[in-house]
Amino acid sequence: MRDIPIVQVMTPEPATISPQSSAAEARRLLDSNVINHLPVVEDGRLVGIISSSDFLKLYLLDAKLPIFSDATVSQIMETKVIVVSKRATLLDAAEKLSLGGFHALPVVGRKQKLVGIITSSDLIAEFVSRLEH
Repeated sequence: MRDIPIVQVMTPEPATISPQSSAAEARRLLDSNVINHLPVVEDGRLVGIISSSDFLKLYLLDAKLPIFSDATVSQIMETKVIVVSKRATLLDAAEKLSLGGFHALPVVGRKQKLVGIITSSDLIAEFVSRLEH
């Protein structure tokens, strides 16, 4: 399992959002796609990631503050994103995810071009599938 290419397990062409989009639109995309992580891209290049837990930043604020209703993705996204190369293996992804603090790894090609995403849930599902066989 350690040498399985990540491209066999990742979600290719995941839903994405731009940094200029509203936080409300990001929340709608997360909900409608039943996902917890949304890569933020600009001109096809990864510039950040937003997750369901990032919305806690907004909910902890007073709803009367302008940022609550006017926030953009760029204001609440994580910009220091841990990524994996499209040439990575499941072992590479598992090692990075084991660092803790995040549950998704955008998969990038040359020049940070987003090609997919892999989550801790994807790895667990793959592991369970292999145990069943």
